[in-house]
Amino acid sequence: MRLEHTKFLARFASAMLDVVDLLLLRRGIPADDREIAFRRIDGNPASTVIYFLPWCTPFVFAHRAGFTPLDFLACYEMPTGIVSSEPALCVQAMLGLVSDAERLLKQRDVKAGDAVIVGLSVGTYPATYLANRVGARLFSVASADRGDLAIWQSPATRIIKNRAVKRGLSLKHYSRALSGSHPAENLTGIAPNSVFMIGNSDPYVPPDRKRGLMRAIETYVHDANVIELDAGHFKTLMVSGRYQRRLLGKDCARRTWRLPVLFWRAASDSHSAELPSLNVS
Repeated sequence: MRLEHTKFLARFASAMLDVVDLLLLRRGIPADDREIAFRRIDGNPASTVIYFLPWCTPFVFAHRAGFTPLDFLACYEMPTGIVSSEPALCVQAMLGLVSDAERLLKQRDVKAGDAVIVGLSVGTYPATYLANRVGARLFSVASADRGDLAIWQSPATRIIKNRAVKRGLSLKHYSRALSGSHPAENLTGIAPNSVFMIGNSDPYVPPDRKRGLMRAIETYVHDANVIELDAGHFKTLMVSGRYQRRLLGKDCARRTWRLPVLFWRAASDSHSAELPSLNVS
């Protein structure tokens, strides 16, 4: 009887998390999808972990949901423009995040072999690019293979796509602007034993985008840990916390962070020249 009750509770909890996916799908999309300023939460200066959060997800929510259990150097909230109806802004927003994080790693003298870059959902876009650029270990959760096709095919970004179409844009404009920046194009330089978590029931990442990512991992990544879950988007993000602790062997003791946090506008005149360039072949 107790076993059956436990199984029932597990099924109920899983169903509730699927409901959360649907609720998040109906959340308000930012009215302004062109903002590239981002929010950085500074953590332990001695840590080597950097987080990139999901789109439209405040740090406080992400931490309470268990997305960010590790003691971290910095945690980045995504600017709304990282998923924009203006394709070039998606790349500009991503490069601004990468530039700031790379500069922070250098300031703290974090060696590439010690750095751990955790990307969650849309946060896998800058996380993968940064890890590949500096040779760090990547922990990727709920990623797509290509940003252009994800924006064009995911139900989570349908409003952004509709805005772009109204402006006379099409998929080819995104493909041209984002070329060279896709996660599937930035895997050859990441450190061994990187981790990829995929939710097979994730409604936000289209099946073709998951398959595309798997093909890229098999082709370009050696000694990768690929974890496939029978889970939706929110559950995959939530459960990832457990795997972060287990597979990375890190502590999660920190409970306070320095606030207020830093706001950075990547497009400002004084710093625009420092943005890394895309590796377009």
